[in-house]
Formats: sequence, structure tokens, C-alpha cells
Amino acid sequence: MKLPADFTPYSSHAVANVFLNLTETALTNMQVQKLVYIAHGFHLALFDKPLYYHNTHAWQFGPVIPKLYEDLREYGNGAVKELLICDDDIPKKSESFKLIEVIFSKYSSFTGGQLSNLTHLSGTPWDKTWENNRFGIIPIESIKQHYQTKLKHA
Repeated sequence: MKLPADFTPYSSHAVANVFLNLTETALTNMQVQKLVYIAHGFHLALFDKPLYYHNTHAWQFGPVIPKLYEDLREYGNGAVKELLICDDDIPKKSESFKLIEVIFSKYSSFTGGQLSNLTHLSGTPWDKTWENNRFGIIPIESIKQHYQTKLKHA
């Protein structure tokens, strides 16, 4: 698996839309947030490039992409009913899209709460950031290292 040399990250909204298009039922706001973040982590670990260009912050219930949260906020704890407006799409034949499909197949059955628990366990990038910089940006390098470790133990 290799990305093109001129790869540029997508918006978190484009990543969310892939997940929303893949589901046959519905995903909640929290599920979308966490799935997008997990895909980003594995993308960093596999390709050494971020999947999306928005910052991820350490919020109380785990990693959150504030820009994405703002556009999902209206759904509260309910299902996200529409695709998000964005200026980019992820090509279906791209390695990034294929990775998102794998993440979807592995994690889409988890509830938002279960995904939140996975992403803010002790020692995770969220945990380290929350401990020292509540609501601060989770460093990309920390996310990458965490998911590289997950790949080694898979």
C-alpha cells in the first residue's frame, strides 16, 4: 500500500462522508467522530501522512475534531441523517478509501460509547494530552506512534 507522492490530506468531513455512505443503518455523531479519528490514526501509522487536515483535540469523551463536531452538533446523540457539506471527496480507488473501508468493517459495529472508551484508554494520545493540556490539540506524532504500536500487536 502506497500513497501518491503528491498526496494531500482530506477534510475530516470527506472522511466522515465515506463512513456515512458505507453504513446501511445509521451512525451517531460520536461514532462518526471516533471512526474518523481511528482511520486517521491508522493512516498515519501505515502511510506516515495524515488522513485529514483538521486538528484533533482532547475533549472529555475522547478525541474530537472540533470542525467536524460543529457540523454534527445538531444531531446530538442521535443518528447523522445527511452527508456533510465539503469541497473534497475521497476517490473510491485510493488507498485512503480502502483503509476507511477496513476501519468501517472492523469498528462500525461498536457503539459511540465503546469507540469513545477505546480512544481514551490510559496511555493513548488522548490520555497523554488530556493529562497535560485539557482540550488541547493531540499531537500528530503521538497519534502515529500509538497506531504503529497497535499495528505491531495486531
